[in-house]
Amino acid sequence: MLENELKEIIKKCDEDIAMLVKNLSSNEILFNYNEEKMYPSASIIKIPIMIEALSKADDLQIPLLSTIKIKESDKVDFSIITEQNLTECTFLELITCMIINSDNTATNVLIDLLGLNKINEKINSLGMKNTKLQRKMMDFEAIKEGKNNFTSLKDMLVVMEGLYRGEVIDKEVSRRALDIMKNQRDNTMLKRYIVENVVLANKTGELNNLNSDVGIFYTKNTDYFIGVFVHKAKDNNESYEIIGKLSKKVYDYFIDNKNENSDSKWQFDYQYSMFND
Repeated sequence: MLENELKEIIKKCDEDIAMLVKNLSSNEILFNYNEEKMYPSASIIKIPIMIEALSKADDLQIPLLSTIKIKESDKVDFSIITEQNLTECTFLELITCMIINSDNTATNVLIDLLGLNKINEKINSLGMKNTKLQRKMMDFEAIKEGKNNFTSLKDMLVVMEGLYRGEVIDKEVSRRALDIMKNQRDNTMLKRYIVENVVLANKTGELNNLNSDVGIFYTKNTDYFIGVFVHKAKDNNESYEIIGKLSKKVYDYFIDNKNENSDSKWQFDYQYSMFND
């Protein structure tokens, strides 16, 4: 039984783990563990930032192809924009780079552009009760002052399922958000031990001793949400392995289960305009 197998893996770990799995085709929660516990969000906070950005584009407040200036003071570490010393990007490029490369400079420019309070209003409107944005990326002084970003797996399911069902802003915005996430370049966690060419719309997060990955797998049998947080691991590589093993167990369950609904949604290959291979 899947639940017992997942519990057995978690039981053998000393780390603080949260996990949530939902079959989106049958609407069934298959596994939930610490799903309401709040954790530092790391980069998965970028999902609601993306949604607020796309909503601004949808109502034409900020057109996707409008040019955004990037000041030297905007630039932080873990950023292709910083490394390439770019001075401007389109709004769409910033959103895309924030998600697929987890670019911190792009994220901070977007937070300034959209407004931290407006992003939190969006978070609340989405029904994410345990999620809050209190600082920009790489703002260690804010962390020392007790300001951090938080979320829970239950909140991540709320927003990801909302996107999947086309209920976030509207179907077009939801589709665009998922298409961006399907080009995620970090495959170190949920996809770690999955060799098949399966579609996954996801976002990863990483801090010291905290790793997370949440996403939707589109398989031949069904579509499902999976999210895993691993906190207090001895190192990030161990977190990767734990998340990878748990994800592979769930993936194998769905692939082997031939009776699941096979109605997959939105198999699009989003063509982004900047950091493409």
